[in-house]
Amino acid sequence: MKRKIMVLALALCLLTTAAVYAGRGFSMKCQAQPDKDATTGQAEKSCGYEVEVTFGGGMFFDQVSGYCRACKKFVHVRWTRDNIPANMKGRIKATSRPAPLGEVWDAQTGKVMTIHACPTCKGPFLEIKNADELKYCPACNKPGFGIDKSKPELAID
Repeated sequence: MKRKIMVLALALCLLTTAAVYAGRGFSMKCQAQPDKDATTGQAEKSCGYEVEVTFGGGMFFDQVSGYCRACKKFVHVRWTRDNIPANMKGRIKATSRPAPLGEVWDAQTGKVMTIHACPTCKGPFLEIKNADELKYCPACNKPGFGIDKSKPELAID
């Protein structure tokens, strides 16, 4: 009985730790209603933009995600966490959290949003903290961009 309780306690501790550090990956898809053609009245083809987006990091790294308008893709800035075990330090290249380019205040929502440099083009991108913040498709700019519920959610660790 004591052994079962210890195993249960260990499992609970591991799951709690994994939940703290685990990132999440989603299949995102444009689900906007296509416009109707003015002459025929038939619906045009939908945008169909699909992408995998991850938010958060893992046990040994963290990341900031966003969409770079110049590169036309979702980008991530990653750095290593401070809690890397000594035996892993030789295998993982340590990087520090990059300083953001700045912050802006959104007058419509009252949120302060952080601006980071794109790792590809060095242009600005706004931090997106989770999939719920994505409302508009970055390809067609129509409302209806969301999680594709027909595909599995990923846990990153």
